[in-house]
Amino acid sequence: MFSTKKSLTLSAYTQISDTFTHQIHHFMPRPSSNEYAPFYAGYIAKVERENPLEFLLEGKRQTVAFFQSIPLSHVLLRYAPDKWSIKEILGHLTDAERVMAYRAMRFARRDTTELPGFDENAYVPVANFDEMPMSELLDMYKCVRDATLSLARSFKEDDFVQLGKANKSDLSVRALLYIIAGHEIHHINVIKERYLG
Repeated sequence: MFSTKKSLTLSAYTQISDTFTHQIHHFMPRPSSNEYAPFYAGYIAKVERENPLEFLLEGKRQTVAFFQSIPLSHVLLRYAPDKWSIKEILGHLTDAERVMAYRAMRFARRDTTELPGFDENAYVPVANFDEMPMSELLDMYKCVRDATLSLARSFKEDDFVQLGKANKSDLSVRALLYIIAGHEIHHINVIKERYLG
């Protein structure tokens, strides 16, 4: 289980026992800087091991446990009036993973259509995450993570290095998987430091 005090890094996930691990690629070199926009560099840097799929696998259980450990009296907290609640952060993680996994699927299929960006600050207010039970938000997160893992498991080695364009920037399939993992680490660290610290 994640500590609610210490920041999260991928080194916490060195013990992977699930048999699914044997069905995913054990080594995925870190993407080169030409495989993602500079904006994503911080997320990718948070993934310390060269296999984001191990985080996506074990991180599902760990992330669910972390959010379940937060008292329900805290899940609507905001550390500033214009910031998201803890529920909204969880909903945002799920939304962002859906978008990134969809991009990865398109690029792995050699689709050369340029994809648009998305505005998370427009998505969150209309999603009404604060009105949803925490259990429902967690179930939605788990379903999306399972779908991401199933998709990643289907990719061949050369699929991971395929490039596409989204929001006017080049992105590779492997960069998108690193981004999903690093983005989750980033937001959990924010919760620990600014909401629970």
